[in-house]
Amino acid sequence: MSNMSEQLRAELAVNGLVDSRRAADLLGVSINTFKVWASRSQTVKSGIAADMPKPVATMHGRVYQLADIEEFGRKLAMSARAPRTAERQAGRYFTPDVAADCMTRWAVRSDRDVILEPSVGDGQFALAVKRYGQSRGWKNLVLHACELDSGVAAKAVAAGAVDSDYLHVGDFLGDVALPKVDVAIGNPPFVRVRELGATLKMNALSATEQAMGVQMDRSGSVWVSFVAKAASLLKEGGRLAFVLPLDFTYVRYARPLWAYLSKNFGELSVLRVKQRIFSDILQNVLILFADRKGESTDIIKFVARDVLSADFDVDRASSVAVSVADVVAGERVFQRSLLSPDALKVLTELSCYSMTADKRVKFNIGYVSGNKAYFHPSLEQQELYALPQASLIPTVESSRQLFGAGVGTSSIPFTAKLWSPGAELTETEKRYVAYGEQQGVDMAYKCRIRNPWYRVPGVRCPDVLLTAFSDRPRLYLNDARWVASNSVLCGFLRERESGLRLLASWYTPLTLLNSELQIHSLGGGIMIAVPREADSVRILREEFSGELNYSDLDAALRSNDVWSAYSTGDSAIVDLVGVGGLELLYAGVAELEAWRKS
Repeated sequence: MSNMSEQLRAELAVNGLVDSRRAADLLGVSINTFKVWASRSQTVKSGIAADMPKPVATMHGRVYQLADIEEFGRKLAMSARAPRTAERQAGRYFTPDVAADCMTRWAVRSDRDVILEPSVGDGQFALAVKRYGQSRGWKNLVLHACELDSGVAAKAVAAGAVDSDYLHVGDFLGDVALPKVDVAIGNPPFVRVRELGATLKMNALSATEQAMGVQMDRSGSVWVSFVAKAASLLKEGGRLAFVLPLDFTYVRYARPLWAYLSKNFGELSVLRVKQRIFSDILQNVLILFADRKGESTDIIKFVARDVLSADFDVDRASSVAVSVADVVAGERVFQRSLLSPDALKVLTELSCYSMTADKRVKFNIGYVSGNKAYFHPSLEQQELYALPQASLIPTVESSRQLFGAGVGTSSIPFTAKLWSPGAELTETEKRYVAYGEQQGVDMAYKCRIRNPWYRVPGVRCPDVLLTAFSDRPRLYLNDARWVASNSVLCGFLRERESGLRLLASWYTPLTLLNSELQIHSLGGGIMIAVPREADSVRILREEFSGELNYSDLDAALRSNDVWSAYSTGDSAIVDLVGVGGLELLYAGVAELEAWRKS
């Protein structure tokens, strides 16, 4: 922050004030990350968000003193809590003592237990096992630990967490020789297999197939491989306790693992805690408990708690039974289980009056340019290279353009332009192509696989637009007939469907609650809508949605009051399930939103 040029400060600040986007730019983080920090600053007691400055005003969003943001940036740069690049790249998120102690107390049951920690890291679990053994007076516990990084492994030994005789330095998923064990416990790396080097990738795929008997989806994450191999190393009657990302409850590539676990363990439990386990990173997690290796079950005990204590007993906690078959089928049953029985009853009742959105509209991603700055030239670039207006197409380059818009895109006074040249380049466009090649734009992955590299494929004009990154999804009528990038979802109406009638069906609290159920969020609470999830959101059938309250909806969207936008459909819900049913829907939205933002 101290190296910021005066010119940059002047560009980003107005009268010593900055909005959220400019503050994010100053800090070198994404706007979504900044918003998450801001949303947590009032509730987080430790971690980055705790030091966030308070806004001094609100005007189309939060406004901050430039000096406050600069000071926060200095603290961030100097703080020991600042992101650890190498660790994040390796997918390491070190587990707090409270979680490690809770899992250890559940998993370790005898001084004769042989324990495995497949990714020892800083030794949190190994130390938890040692503490627990000492508290019980056990002297015979044996803990085998694996660690890929020899430097990290040496630190674990030096800290007294691991006995060097039982430390295996190397890839747990490779050829490391390990015995059968009674307990597997730990926090495996959270990293996609495709991001691994060639050898590690091959080891992950091979270990998963060997353990489960099925090929792993190459788009999956390496924690799937860790769980599968660790489970295969357990003795009959053994047990497993792992910290895993919340993704485990819904991603497609995890479904074979659920099937494998249900066939190999007599009891499965999932613990989700509202209070963030990792307080300083944006990663939602759960804890998986798998018991009685060698048996089978078709039920998962789902336990939801506000906070976690070291002495928490998951076996004695109240739980909701979740069907493994439903999870494998892709149902969002863990999310539904957070709702009250009364809210679920209302949802069931409304199923007769609703349908999934894909029956009326099909969502797809927008075009992928490969280089936003180049393919969306600024006005100065357009003039400098005399780009012909016929090649400059109005586009939704960013979802920011939609915020503050009314019902339709025609209400937006300014739009970005996509450079999309015709079959024959003009002389000025040839100069622009040469400029792009000088800048290396043609070598970007998405560009170099195209022929020619400067023609963006998949440019289409959707009927409606849905925000892909937002606190709550917003649907807009594309009456200005813009094209759209992959920053938003592009909706194409089914035959004989009307955009205005679709908006009337969409903007109700039923859709709001279904969005919480179907659309996933990354750590911090920002909803990340993908086509498959948006398609599965249930909306009212046309005949039950009533007339679109256009003026109220338009006013709510223009003022960025998304809650009021959805409340324009309250009367349609009241007609179907009464005021009590409406209140239960909103209570359900509030409950799921609290979990999403916790």
